[in-house]
Amino acid sequence: MNELIDLTLVCILLGLASLSLFTQSLFRAVMFFILLGLILALVWIRLDAPDIALAEAAIGAGITGILLLDALAHLRATSNTPPQLQQLKQPRFWLALISGAGVILLLALAISEPLAPAVALDLQVSENLTNSGVTHPITAILLNFRSYDTLLEVAVLVLAALVAVTLRQSDEHPVVNEYLPNPLLHACLKLFFPMIFLVSMYLLWAGAAQPGGAFQAGAVLAAAFVLFYLVGLKTQLAQNDIYLKGGWIFGLALFVLVGSMPLLYGQPFLTYPDSQAGIFILLIELGLTLSIGWILFSMFLLSQSSPLQKKDSP
Repeated sequence: MNELIDLTLVCILLGLASLSLFTQSLFRAVMFFILLGLILALVWIRLDAPDIALAEAAIGAGITGILLLDALAHLRATSNTPPQLQQLKQPRFWLALISGAGVILLLALAISEPLAPAVALDLQVSENLTNSGVTHPITAILLNFRSYDTLLEVAVLVLAALVAVTLRQSDEHPVVNEYLPNPLLHACLKLFFPMIFLVSMYLLWAGAAQPGGAFQAGAVLAAAFVLFYLVGLKTQLAQNDIYLKGGWIFGLALFVLVGSMPLLYGQPFLTYPDSQAGIFILLIELGLTLSIGWILFSMFLLSQSSPLQKKDSP
């Protein structure tokens, strides 16, 4: 039975991937991509990787899907012809197909003869888990044992937001949203926003002992911000350039600040004392949750008629 479920998921996954690549409508391609992300989340669950499944469902399918739909609307607003995918007869398509097949073949050859690990990393993580400040091994790896990697990931997110600002300021065709009044939607959003916020904070807190953490919590928080914006409930934070950019670097700055505190005790950077590791990780995750949510929301916000673009207009 399990093999049948796995085979069905693989077939659906390959089918959605093919449809998203070969369909001639960009709108249908985006829809297939969102479905692909949801099915991929189920695949990660089948592989006993719930942390990756949460991130895939929230970021890969949710936030990325919203960004793609918004980019598609922007493309339609700035073009006189409906957007279509490239024709299959064009040389660039076959070049991309052959290149992709070559990469897949090389990866298959690379993993065909797996090397035996020199060190049992899972055993090392289990042995040092009690000193990490958390009880969930994934969180311990991301924010203690391999915290440099997470720090660089956050820096990449900040860089992506800065690139989005640069592209937005150079855009000559801003999209102006017109919001339809919907009192029922406004009332429901105001009613359920505290619940969405509690879900985000629960994912943050649960990450210390079970699947969850800053990235998943930040994605849920970003979804709440996007809903607020879509119904026309703009906040002063989103209208202020200083608050907008300050929210991007808040998590990264807090990460560096907390990681630098062990230097006062003569310890290396990002080496937390065992007795205070849990507090340090909680502070870092709280800052990352707010910043990740704000960065993901900003990427959506910058594709709209934002104050950053309005300042450059005559």
